[in-house]
Formats: sequence, structure tokens, C-alpha cells
Amino acid sequence: MSSFFRRCLQYQSQISLTLTLIMLAVSAWIAGVLLWQLFPQTHSVSQWVAPVAVNNQAQTQSNNLHSSDINKANIFGQYNREQKVVQAPVVTDAPKTRLNVVLVGSVVSSNPNLSLAVVANRGKQGTYGIGEQIEGTRATVSAVMIDRIIISNSGRDETVMLEGLEYKKLELKTAPQVAASNIAGNNPINSEEKLTAIRRTITQDPQQIFQYVRLSQVKRDGQVKGYRVSPGRDPELFNAVGLQNGDIAVALNGADLTDPAAMGKIYQSISELTELNLTVERDGQQHDIFIQF
Repeated sequence: MSSFFRRCLQYQSQISLTLTLIMLAVSAWIAGVLLWQLFPQTHSVSQWVAPVAVNNQAQTQSNNLHSSDINKANIFGQYNREQKVVQAPVVTDAPKTRLNVVLVGSVVSSNPNLSLAVVANRGKQGTYGIGEQIEGTRATVSAVMIDRIIISNSGRDETVMLEGLEYKKLELKTAPQVAASNIAGNNPINSEEKLTAIRRTITQDPQQIFQYVRLSQVKRDGQVKGYRVSPGRDPELFNAVGLQNGDIAVALNGADLTDPAAMGKIYQSISELTELNLTVERDGQQHDIFIQF
């Protein structure tokens, strides 16, 4: 045993050197592993491969297929041709009805199917559109005009005049043609003269205001939200007062137009009006439009 220790002491320097070298090698290996983890190896650049040539016919078929798929996808929506509103012929010789109904008011639209009539029968007032039956009668509304409505009563056309107006045969007026020439006096009148003529017409008959500014009732979830305004037979007045097509009228001379009975009350007193103060909604904001006759 003592001899073994003597031998170890004899080779102590060689053993220490060997162990030191082994420890250094292990330490260097561990340090290398840590460095590779801190700085990961970047991906090598992939080898470039020449593109495979494709014949023109196959490429054209592929392009056509893709275009067809895009067209069928209707990315921008499907086009629907707008159907023109067919104007129904107006009965001009319908006699005055014998039914005990009262026309309280009417809202005339450029689209006849959107026109409305406020009719009272036996103390009950209702709003009716084209083709709707008046409650308590067998008559249906056939046409709505500013001063009357035409009803179909058992297959017979009859007239119901606006309350307070005397019956008279409806006369359809045709607009006179303006001569086209450069001779003084034959040129179309300018906007200012048109406005003056329109205001004069409305002053003589305030009901004519609704021939230049048309109203159509707007309902949402069964509730009246107001009346959509649109230009009538001549847009001069409509444009001059600052109205825009699609404005929603919510008040007229202080009357709340979301009340279904409001328009009937307005029609009763319209002959006494000299001005209109119209409140409209446009892009979420309210605007006051003042129209003086």
C-alpha cells in the first residue's frame, strides 16, 4: 500500500497535467455549446432552381379560369337593373263619392306606390296607400293627388275631395313647350324668374308647395320616422332653399311629423300658411329649411 502511494507521488505532476487538460477540453466544449445557443445558426440559402417553362395555351387557360372565378365571385355585388316606375293612368271623370268618408290629408310621391292618403270614416282616421281598403267600406284607394283621391267602390271610380274643398273635375295640364331660338324673348327664363313665378303660384294656392317639394312617409319597425323629401315637377325651388334629395323631414312649422296625425292637421290649415319652416335630418344632423311664399 505504501508503495502505491509512493508511485502516485512520483507521477503526481503528470497526473495533474492530464486532469487539467481534460478539464480544459470539457470547459471549452461546454462554452462552445452555450455560444451556439446564444447565437443560433442562420438558415443556409436555398439552391436556385430554374423555372419550368409552361406553354402559352396552358397559361392562357389558367388565366381564363382565374378571371372566371373572380367574375362569379361578385366581389362588387350583383348588378340589378333598376325597374322603372310605371305611371298608372289618372281617372279624370270620376264623380264625387257618396260614401261618408273624409279626406283629411294626402302625401303625393313621385313614385305612385309610395303615395299616402289620410282618410277618416265614422270617427276613425287611418293612413292608406295605393290598393289598400278603407276601413269600414269596400272601397280601395286607386290614386292619390294633392287635393283628392280616386277610390274604386264596387268597380266604380269615385272622387273624394280634400276636406273643405269643393268638387271639380280634374284637369290635367300639359307644360307649354319653350321655343328654342336665339331671338330675344324666346330664350328659357332664368332661375330667378322661375323662382318668382313658383312663389307667385304657391302664394295663390299654398297647396301647390307639395307639387315642388314632394313628401313620402318613412316607416321603420312600424313607426313613422318622418317624410323623405324629393324635388317635384320643377327642382328650382327645391334646390334654391337648400334641400337635398333624400332628406328626412321630421318637423314642419313646429308640428312633429313622426306623429301620424300631424300631416292631416297641416293640410287643414295649409291654405292659411305664408311660410314653411321645415326641419330635416341629413347625415345624422338636423337642418332648418325656411321657405317663404
